[in-house]
Amino acid sequence: MVELEIFTPTGVLAGTAAHVPLTNDGPDLVQPLLVEDGRWYPIDGSRPTHRGDSTVSPDDILLIVTPEPELRVHMAWYSVALEVGPYRVAGRLATHPGFDPARALARPGSTFIAISDATIELAGRNEAGSAQRPYLHVNRYAVDRVTSTLMLGHFFPGARLVAQDSAPVG
Repeated sequence: MVELEIFTPTGVLAGTAAHVPLTNDGPDLVQPLLVEDGRWYPIDGSRPTHRGDSTVSPDDILLIVTPEPELRVHMAWYSVALEVGPYRVAGRLATHPGFDPARALARPGSTFIAISDATIELAGRNEAGSAQRPYLHVNRYAVDRVTSTLMLGHFFPGARLVAQDSAPVG
């Protein structure tokens, strides 16, 4: 069993699943996901509840926190800030060394994009605090806004892209 958290437009469902539903190069999540022993944390401020076993449609998943993969190849890391539904996510996006989004033939083939060292906040609700997660997947079609030094239009179609100045190398 795998511990996971699913961030939806109305709250967070935490529980376990029989397997990790996503990998960086594995199949996409297309079937409803069964979450066992679920705990529901609504973002409207109401009390958390125990939900038992629940299924979540892939379309309702904005962010999904899964265990970090054990093996990682050498990657180049870029800071990104995303607005996804009611959430703000800051983290690092991995690309292969030498990646040029304007000339790359390889495009993301799945609905979910991996982000590392993520901080998740409720947009406009500073009193709610933030959550740090070492690894999560973002539903790339649900992203409203992207801030990055890379132009990531192919990663997040439909999102408004905001260029970020590069940090000086010194």
